[in-house]
Amino acid sequence: MRQDDWELQITVDGQPLEEYNVDGRSVVAAQPGKKFEVKVAYCGYGNDPFVVEILIDGKKTGNCIALDPTGTTVNNSARSTAKGWTKSEGGHNACSPFTFVGTPVNEEGEESCTFGVGQTNWLRGVVELQVQKAAIEVARYNVPWPSVRCDTTAASGLSERELVKGGLSSSVGRGETAFDRHSSKIMIRAGQAMVVALQGEAVHSYRLYYRDDFFLALSGHVDFDDADEVKILPKSTGKATARRLKDLRANVRRIQQTKANLKKRHKSSGPVTIDLTSNDVD
Repeated sequence: MRQDDWELQITVDGQPLEEYNVDGRSVVAAQPGKKFEVKVAYCGYGNDPFVVEILIDGKKTGNCIALDPTGTTVNNSARSTAKGWTKSEGGHNACSPFTFVGTPVNEEGEESCTFGVGQTNWLRGVVELQVQKAAIEVARYNVPWPSVRCDTTAASGLSERELVKGGLSSSVGRGETAFDRHSSKIMIRAGQAMVVALQGEAVHSYRLYYRDDFFLALSGHVDFDDADEVKILPKSTGKATARRLKDLRANVRRIQQTKANLKKRHKSSGPVTIDLTSNDVD
């Protein structure tokens, strides 16, 4: 997704996922069971530094990154990659890869108030890039590595209808956690130039959405034959629920195809001609 001076991509196995336009939004197809990374790049011509943050479904991922297009600071790059949910303290790091997992099904079938007939819940299934202008300063003293905390709350369940029609059968979970540590407890030494966020500067957001392939088939971007099953569900999902989800998808597909057939029939019938020259009076 390229907007203004920023590029935001979701990559799987090093390759960016294909993007589709749905209701004016950039959408990629979630890859069930796959790990992914989020790539950010400043593509503008200015030399202003920035502080950017990656959020997923409104949750902090622990990826708050300083970007310096001038290359004059320790943060000497205009691009970065977020690999997972991150925690850090005292120079010790823990990172759990971003992973597409099955969305829990709310067996009671309650639906969120943001999802209604003909609407899509765009508050979920979204990777958000928040951008804020920054400044370059010289550190007056040694700056230690900061403590970072990502949001560890699990994805909430969705009703069967919301999961199917909203294309939200996949959520972003956590892969196996890897641990490492920095070679020094000092992040920036006194006298070094560093990027510092400017308080009060506006925060600009850029969003890239992810949906399952069935949703993209409903939107006309993917063939239904490649998207007619719920590909991944949590192990706790009962057989009855999985069967209902499959039936619901089949019903939604039939309705979609019926609408398409009626539209084609209406177009092929052409305009109706009425002869006003004949005399109907005997």
